[in-house]
Amino acid sequence: MIGLFKENKMFRILLGYQLFSTLGGGVFQIFMLLSVHLLYQNPIYTGIAGFLMAAPFIFSFAVGPVVDRRSKPMIMRLTTLLEFVVMALLAFTPVLEQTGVLFLFAVILIFSAAAVFESPAGGAMLPQIVQGEKILQAKSFIQIVSFVGMLVIVAVLYTSLGAGADANFAFIYGLSAGFLILAFVFALLTKDPAGKEMKDKSKEQSYLQDLKDGARFLRQNFLLYIVIAVVSLNLFSEIASVNRPMFFEYYVGVQGYIILGVIAIIGGIAASVLIGVLGNNFRVGRMAAVLLLIAGVVRIIFVQVIPFNFAITLAILFLYSTFSTVAGTVFSTLKQRVPPKDMIGRVDTISTTFIAIFTALGALAGGFLGNMVPVVDHIFIYQSIGYLAIGVAILLIPSIRKLPKMDEINKTGVNFHRQR
Repeated sequence: MIGLFKENKMFRILLGYQLFSTLGGGVFQIFMLLSVHLLYQNPIYTGIAGFLMAAPFIFSFAVGPVVDRRSKPMIMRLTTLLEFVVMALLAFTPVLEQTGVLFLFAVILIFSAAAVFESPAGGAMLPQIVQGEKILQAKSFIQIVSFVGMLVIVAVLYTSLGAGADANFAFIYGLSAGFLILAFVFALLTKDPAGKEMKDKSKEQSYLQDLKDGARFLRQNFLLYIVIAVVSLNLFSEIASVNRPMFFEYYVGVQGYIILGVIAIIGGIAASVLIGVLGNNFRVGRMAAVLLLIAGVVRIIFVQVIPFNFAITLAILFLYSTFSTVAGTVFSTLKQRVPPKDMIGRVDTISTTFIAIFTALGALAGGFLGNMVPVVDHIFIYQSIGYLAIGVAILLIPSIRKLPKMDEINKTGVNFHRQR
């Protein structure tokens, strides 16, 4: 991984962009739902906020051809600049709680709409500047740097959280805006190696045909099963996610919520190191299934332990974060590794559309469940059962179970068409 950093200048620039984009967006993701919860104490509002974070991604299918045809650095620049403007506006709003929940909803919607374009553009850049067999290591390195950055930032922001609505949200979102403007600077330095090739290709066929080609590739490929698995994971995860602020505030308080967030980030760092060092040593499908089964069991233990022992809770959360992050990295790398380079954006955004639909539904369902279920712990148990079921399903599908190691994909002549 270090060799890749030293030898590839464009990778270093993309790494800088991904780092600051992740920090700016990460602060938004971590603290926005918490903001809504602390300011309004209404699970339905929190569910709507989670829905608005996911809803724009429903239209990702229309973004794919744009990403594949246009300059990815230009998309990264425009979207990052828009995210910066939105966060700066939020940071300098005089009294956040007096602007009303609709203002927060509007901010969430605009920021998320920008991310619909920004995320696939950044993701599609990686295979163009890093050789295929090194993509997993490159993703691992990006994740390690980003997680370490988030760890430092969350530790700093820990001191900015008071009791409930006294939290210094202006400082938090101002910091996010600062990171986003730095991401914009790195986007200005980024060059698209395939820019001319994509421009020439855009003249060859229609926008609609691009969409059809991406959908056909996904439908006929084992990636369809991967997308179904990720869709299901996101549904269960989002139902739990919108109830996480209430769940953690009840058991460990607001600052305990941040401590648990720090441990989750450390788990992400450990996962990124593991996937970078050992990820190519295991068969992809079986590894992902085993990790999901372990994550489901660990999640159940987590819910049972948190009321009684905070120290053990931290250790269990570390394991859960590690296993689930490795599985997620495997799934996202497959979407970059398997499709042709000129189709990565389409395949990614088409899959993101379906993921977003169920994530949005999960957010709404989580908001209403949080208002109805007498014990919020049960919601996290449902998430665990979902993880276990998906892990078993992966083992039962030959197309995924028989996948080779990551660095052997596209080299072994394996038939990646779906098998029943």
